[in-house]
Amino acid sequence: MAKIDPHEMYTAALLVRGEKIDVQQLNTDARKNSKALVEKLADAAMHVNGGTGSKGFFSEVDDTKIPKFKDLAKAISVSNYALDQLPSNAKIKKVWQTGGTWASEIRRFNPDTGTIKNYNSSDVVLEIETLGKNEATHFWGLSLKKRGIKDAEPTLLNKPVVGNVGFMIGRFTPAQVTKINNNKDLFFRKVLNIVTGGTYKKQDITKMTLAQVLKACDEIFHGKRAFKNKMLTGSGEFKGNKNIYFEAMNDAFLGYVNNPKNTKPFFEEFFDLIFKINLDAYINDSAFHFSLITGVGDYSITQDKLEIEPASEKEGRLVSEILRNMFKDPDVTSFELKKQEGAKKLHAWEPGAKAAKLFYEMVIGHSPNDISIVDLEVRFKGHLTTEPQFQVFVNRVRQNGFAKHYAKIAKTQALGETRWE
Repeated sequence: MAKIDPHEMYTAALLVRGEKIDVQQLNTDARKNSKALVEKLADAAMHVNGGTGSKGFFSEVDDTKIPKFKDLAKAISVSNYALDQLPSNAKIKKVWQTGGTWASEIRRFNPDTGTIKNYNSSDVVLEIETLGKNEATHFWGLSLKKRGIKDAEPTLLNKPVVGNVGFMIGRFTPAQVTKINNNKDLFFRKVLNIVTGGTYKKQDITKMTLAQVLKACDEIFHGKRAFKNKMLTGSGEFKGNKNIYFEAMNDAFLGYVNNPKNTKPFFEEFFDLIFKINLDAYINDSAFHFSLITGVGDYSITQDKLEIEPASEKEGRLVSEILRNMFKDPDVTSFELKKQEGAKKLHAWEPGAKAAKLFYEMVIGHSPNDISIVDLEVRFKGHLTTEPQFQVFVNRVRQNGFAKHYAKIAKTQALGETRWE
């Protein structure tokens, strides 16, 4: 059975019902009306193919069923937006949640590329029937993201940098991998020595394997966010132990990506991983549409109110067209991975760093017409025994950012009409 995700299952059930939610009416008594709505969604969920049924639609506190208000708000943001994109002569015939396994009817839309299994990142797939002169059957895959009203943009990608399944394995030279691993060993062994004084659980730190050192560090630092941050930034009691591990990763990463023979191919492959810009080529079926859609919503306890903003969409074919035009434009000869600017964007090993991260942006073009496509960060996500991960975001604030560039072009496209022609 697929993993239960409240945002996904609420969204799928809302789209099965096929009715826009009147947010103003819902908020006349948000708790009561949301509960009634979620009860209807639990029934509708039985008609979501590949879904999780009605499980998980409520939290239970003292035998009282409570809707997951924040997830509901974000799901309404998506479903109202998606329904607005359908022409008046269209009807949603079926809805699938993809989960771990794609149903046989839609499996052809999820190709294995040879290097990426389950290439299509759609969480929900709609079968849409249009009538009239443009009578046709369409399939719309929605890759669902979510954020609160005041939150930063959600992560588009979480991917290990190095390690057995690291994105950069095969790209870094053996010498670079060796230096990264040696610096990792030196850094964490010194960390453990600072904390323990030389022995951990009666073991001599100098005789422990790297795996044992990392396990010990994880036991000491996991769940202690501030302490862990000081350790990874070489501050406080860890001053003097510069994070040479992250420094070595940075040197190798910049060295590879900004090598002229690697830069453009890396950008193309990385953006395909994020935006699926080659999806049409792999599927070869114009009936399939793909979108990255971010639901935006929250719940105010004090006001008993669902706060809902319109979802943000990055439509697959338009994103692909924009990026492909950049890649083939003879005037666009600059593809650069560079450090983000600002006092709060210091790399973890740099003096004064406050965050245990590496900060980059991927930029195409020459100033002043350059476009910052995505922000890319590297950090530990959870346990120290795992590998640091790339986390990728579209910056919606930066003036030369892709979000504003895309929005400007999308306004001229009338996507709600043209995508179904």
